[in-house]
Amino acid sequence: MPHGPETIDTPHAAGLIGDARRHRLGALAEDIAADTARITLIDALPGTGKTTLLELIAARTGAAIERHAPAVPARASGSGDGAAWLIDLPADARIDLATLRGRVIVVAAAHQIQGYARLRVYGHLREIANADLFHAVDTAAPGFGDSCGWPALVAHFRARPDDRASVVAFLRDTVLPGLSDEARTAMQALARSGRGLRDAALPASLRAALAWLRPLVAPGHDGFWTLRGAGFAAMLREAARDTPDTPALHRVIGDAGDTPSAVHAALAAGHRRRALAVLERAGGMMLGHLQGPAEARAVLDAFGDDPAPGVAALRIMTAMKAGQSGHAGRLLDAACSGYARGRPDGSGTRTGTGSGTGSGTGSGTGSAAPALPPELRLIRLLMGIYSDRPLDTAFHSEYFALLAEVAPDTHLLRGAIYNVALDAQIRAGRQGEAQATARRALEHYRAAGAPYLAFYIHVHIALMHLLAGAPRAAEPELQGAERELGATPFETPQDDRFLRLLHAQVAYEQGQPDAMAAFAENAFDDFAFGELWPSIASMALAFGAEALLLLRGTDAALRYLEGWRVQMWRTRRFRLLIEQREVLILQSARRWREARLKLDAMATRIGRIWIASAGENLADLRDPEDMAQALLWLRQSALERPRDRALADRLSHAARNPHLSWRQARCIALWQAWAARRRGKVAEARRLLADTLGACAARHCAAPAIEERVFVAPLLADPRMRGGPMAGAPVPAALRRGGPGTARDGPLSRQETRALDLLAEGCSNKDIAREMAISLPTVKFHLRNIYAKLGARDRRAAVAEARARGLLGN
Repeated sequence: MPHGPETIDTPHAAGLIGDARRHRLGALAEDIAADTARITLIDALPGTGKTTLLELIAARTGAAIERHAPAVPARASGSGDGAAWLIDLPADARIDLATLRGRVIVVAAAHQIQGYARLRVYGHLREIANADLFHAVDTAAPGFGDSCGWPALVAHFRARPDDRASVVAFLRDTVLPGLSDEARTAMQALARSGRGLRDAALPASLRAALAWLRPLVAPGHDGFWTLRGAGFAAMLREAARDTPDTPALHRVIGDAGDTPSAVHAALAAGHRRRALAVLERAGGMMLGHLQGPAEARAVLDAFGDDPAPGVAALRIMTAMKAGQSGHAGRLLDAACSGYARGRPDGSGTRTGTGSGTGSGTGSGTGSAAPALPPELRLIRLLMGIYSDRPLDTAFHSEYFALLAEVAPDTHLLRGAIYNVALDAQIRAGRQGEAQATARRALEHYRAAGAPYLAFYIHVHIALMHLLAGAPRAAEPELQGAERELGATPFETPQDDRFLRLLHAQVAYEQGQPDAMAAFAENAFDDFAFGELWPSIASMALAFGAEALLLLRGTDAALRYLEGWRVQMWRTRRFRLLIEQREVLILQSARRWREARLKLDAMATRIGRIWIASAGENLADLRDPEDMAQALLWLRQSALERPRDRALADRLSHAARNPHLSWRQARCIALWQAWAARRRGKVAEARRLLADTLGACAARHCAAPAIEERVFVAPLLADPRMRGGPMAGAPVPAALRRGGPGTARDGPLSRQETRALDLLAEGCSNKDIAREMAISLPTVKFHLRNIYAKLGARDRRAAVAEARARGLLGN
């Protein structure tokens, strides 16, 4: 380490060696002189009293001080075995101490000593360092924040307490240039970093340099090395600004966890390539998922409009993380168009690899342009997921192409590729593939040390179990997600809400909707406007609406859906999910006519005419959107015309579709039970209902039976359904809550109840006749009976009385 000038280059440093200081150095000199160590190395910062210490040792031993490396073979001055070499080695010299006979006490830097490591290993070396020569650490002492106990600075500030410029010059001109590369890198990194250096990320050589710099620096309880004094840090920062950066500086700052400072320092020094390398080492496009969104924004602020692919990818990912998918799409368009013009990084050079052709649109998922780098190609796939678009052959071709091109040990990028495929596979219902993909993604994220990204994989696995009707299997995955989130080094309030949502979903699936309803009412606004994977959003939409319908009523559920409708990033497919859920709510609330009108208005391939002519083709549907729409129409038919023989055939064909989810299959079985009972086939209805309730109980998944309570509750209330396999059938407790769709005891017949429901929807007599396929006189007959049984004089009074008695859904 450096030695040489013992004072700041100013007359105001006089008095460096005061009485107390001289007494301490004298005691240390006495100790060294009496020591039997063969070699004593005095290696400390300039201005710590090294030369004064050597002179005090010389006075005690009678040995002369050599100002150069002695010639060999040579013998120490003095007489006998106690004779010693006292050497003040010039900064540009090296010495082999093994060639000197007798004791050696040398002022030098470690790198000037040949065989230094061997001498340390064999214990032949005593070292006097900064910790032995600095003043005692006293953070409460006046001026300690400026001097940190550095003897030269203590003396200087005693003489000139306001003169910081001289200290800056001393650090810049004397200290930093004379340090070893490792010590200078450590000092510059501490000056540039806003939070210190994370010990766990440092190489052994940097740790050794920091240990040598103590007590100027200190390790904290949080595992970060920092400078002891804020005033000294400011002066060092100013000095370092005019000192050439070491080659490793920016990498060290970045690896130590302060990527923004590393990038700022590299760019300020004109080293754009180093700044890009720092970003790449810190995670590139995944920086925000490794160090937090604040770090990502700070790095982007430093880079400005830099068009490099890693920066562009991070910019897009940050927008997506904030829930701004539209803006992210425009950023992707701009990034890809730069490659199309042959200027991907602002220099006209093409970088990266790619295959196939295609434009740089943010909304597509086709093959990438030839020069498009993997980061941007991956984001194009990711945009296809976030945009909730149908995933075509081009999507899967690009997915496999990326896997083939990205090296197996590029863990972050490969994990992200698998993550994109995972959400697509969940949406497509390919649960086996999804499970294998999730495990691969988890392995890569763990290898990359990315707990936040691993959290999302656990969330998706839990989601798969929920979709498969296995809420208990989801619970261990949620525990894994909690562990990963706990290891994430930044605050993630949105993801805390994710966990709350998933725990509420597990409870909802098991027949406990209260937590889901509370989430929908209280946490929705903060939750829905952030980053939200479509598969998770669709479950929050569905379960929240159903829980509110059951516990708070139809109006609360519809208001919840309306909140989702206003999200600016939601796509046509997601808006369709909202409309489909709205129809389900209206159906469950017995607002059948309103539900059918909404079904008719939907712009989908599956409509009234298609369903009326459907047969065996129901077993062949594959597209999730088509299947969901067909099931809505079948549910509507089961509510309106359960005795229709064609309905029974259609339900039978639909039940054979191999692409149904477990939940969808259970729902169809309940509709079949309802239709069978309406046709008088009691035994078949009992069997279907008992089998479905048993299947739900076996999986601890009560949600299908609860959601279909508009069918299940009347069947359970039917005395003729209580025999045979229904004896002792497990009934979810939530079905006894009441609410829309539960069985309604009252004086009205089934037809009168149907007429009352239509009356409450505001239907005229002609509308009721058309809806119920009866004549106008029959409608009037039913209405007279309703008025009489409810004690009402007109339509409005009848509806009000029915609501008061709980005969209408709220």
